[in-house]
Amino acid sequence: MIPPFDYKTPNTIEEAIELLWQAGGKAKIIAGGTDLVIGLRNGDLSPQFIVDITRIEDLRKIEEKNGMVSIGAAITHSEIASSSLVKKYGKVLSDAASEIGSPQIRNMGTIGGNIINASPAADTIPPLMVLNAMGRVVSKEGEREVPLGQLFKGPYKTNLKPHDLLVQITFQKLPPETKSSFVRLARRNAMAIARMNVAIILQIGKNRIEDVRIAVGSVTPTPQRMSEAETFLKGKLPDQRSLQKASLKVSEAMIKRSGIRASTAYKRPVVEALFMRAMRKALEG
Repeated sequence: MIPPFDYKTPNTIEEAIELLWQAGGKAKIIAGGTDLVIGLRNGDLSPQFIVDITRIEDLRKIEEKNGMVSIGAAITHSEIASSSLVKKYGKVLSDAASEIGSPQIRNMGTIGGNIINASPAADTIPPLMVLNAMGRVVSKEGEREVPLGQLFKGPYKTNLKPHDLLVQITFQKLPPETKSSFVRLARRNAMAIARMNVAIILQIGKNRIEDVRIAVGSVTPTPQRMSEAETFLKGKLPDQRSLQKASLKVSEAMIKRSGIRASTAYKRPVVEALFMRAMRKALEG
């Protein structure tokens, strides 16, 4: 049984942050509700207030301005997957959004919710990390821009305060020659939560890797960039030998950051293979 609560429907960002401030940490934000409703039904959550942000038009826009793409926090995965702007300037994100769950989940779930839920397996977070995305956070205390990776402090935990509102995600437009890929490994099928996912952005010049960004989800407590593999690959030929060495650096980083666990013997070869698959897909794109 879902406990009783007051349901608020602000029409502006200002109204929303005022409600969150007045709630004193006893409010939860809802947009798609794909995670929140489950928490309410299971009894894991019992907020006094639910703040519905779906009527706030400023949170439902995808725009391009001054070389940046901005995505409102209440934009759904389906809207990202079909956005011509995102496909053109951040294809790795639209590819990931198109693979999330079922059509119903994609039509309801929002990018802001996917970020705030802070699941290690969230499919949009590794793509946003390789895009060097920033989150715009507002509250009664002011406004700030936060690198996406700095929003997370652990599995299902963010560094946001209860009265903070994530309103927008921005990233710099990628050059036309940029290659990218997103691959995921799920338990059964596309509707399952990812066991692992890898996002890659790649730029090739004179047959060598000029720039590469790699992010992995589900194998560390929070999705993370694989800086060791990135540094190794820059300036290298994108041949089998270099990619295999880079795959070892990815798995070594996983172990270093997560420690050796019972699942390590399984995860290590799988994350190496998934990385190789993602690199080949990017190079072929």
